[in-house]
Amino acid sequence: MTLADSIQGLRLRTLELAKQLDSVTEACEQLGISRSLFYRWRKRFESYGPDGLHPKRIAARPGRPSIVTPEQERAVIALALAGPSWGPQRLADQLRSQSVRLAPSTIHRLLRRVGLGTRRERLGVIEHHSARTVGLLTERTREKLLRARFGRTQHVQAKIPGELVCFDSFYVGRLKGVGSVWQLTACDAACSFAFARIVPWPTAKAVADFLRQVVVPAYRSAGWKLKRVLSDHGNEFKADFDRACVALGIRHTRTKPRHCWTNGFVERLQGTILHEHWRVAFRRRYFTSKRQLQQSLDSFLSFYNHRRPHRGYRTKGAVPAQLFLGVVH
Repeated sequence: MTLADSIQGLRLRTLELAKQLDSVTEACEQLGISRSLFYRWRKRFESYGPDGLHPKRIAARPGRPSIVTPEQERAVIALALAGPSWGPQRLADQLRSQSVRLAPSTIHRLLRRVGLGTRRERLGVIEHHSARTVGLLTERTREKLLRARFGRTQHVQAKIPGELVCFDSFYVGRLKGVGSVWQLTACDAACSFAFARIVPWPTAKAVADFLRQVVVPAYRSAGWKLKRVLSDHGNEFKADFDRACVALGIRHTRTKPRHCWTNGFVERLQGTILHEHWRVAFRRRYFTSKRQLQQSLDSFLSFYNHRRPHRGYRTKGAVPAQLFLGVVH
C-alpha cells in the first residue's frame, strides 16, 4: 500500500465514523481535523466517489532547458582559459565578436559549473598545464603538485614511535559549574598513539607538565625514546615547554606560519575526539568537574588506542597499541 492509498483510506474512515456517530463535530474532535476539511472531503466523495478522496497526483515540473549549446560552452571555456583574468562581462563582450551572444550571468554559472568560476581557479589550471608541458613551476603550483602526489603531510616523516610526536591544544568549551575546559593533545606520527589531558587553560607550564608526567613516561614504559616534538607557534609551546624539552633531550620544532596541515596528525585526532566522544558524551551525561571529564576522555582514549579500527596509511589496519606496545626496543 502506498502513502496515497493510506491517505485515501483515512479519509474514507473519517466519513464512516461521522456516519456511525451521527455527529460530524464529534468525529472531527476525535480525529483532530476541522469541520470545513471534513465537508470538503464529503463533497468530493459525493461528486466523484471513493476516487475523489485520493490525493492529487503532482507531477514534477520539467526543468528549465539549457540555453547554452555545446559549441557555445566550448567557446566560453576556451576563451576563459585564454584570458583567465577576464570576468564574465569581459568574456561576454569578447564572445560577441565571435557571434556568441550570452549574458554575463549565464557565463558565470557555466564557469562555476565546470570549476572555473574564480580567477584563481582559472589561473591554477594554466599553472598546472604549464608545469606538465613546459616545466614552468610557480611556488604555489609546486606545493599543490607535491600535496597531490604525497598528501598534505608528505614532509612529516616518522617510521618508529617516538621519532616525532605532534602536540596541540583544543578548546572544548565553557561548561556550567566547571568553567573553561581545554584539551592538550599529543599524537605519535608513526603509529597514531594518542595522549590527552584536560586543563582549565593551556599555559606553557601545563603543557610542560603534560609532556613530563604523561607523554614521556608512556614512551619510557613502552621502551621507545621520544626524540622530537612538533607544535604550532602558540604561547603554550614556548618558555616552560621549551625548557622541558631541553631538559629531557627532546628536539622541539614548529610548523611554518599558515601551514596548519603540517600538524595534520594531531589536528585529525582532535577532530575525531570531538565528533566521536565529546559531542556524544555531552548529550548523555552532565559533567560537574574536570576530574569527570578526564575520566571520560581516558576511557575514550583507551578505546581509540586499543580497540578502535584505524584505516590510516601509517597503521595499515592495526590499532595504535599494536605498534606502540607490541615491540619493545
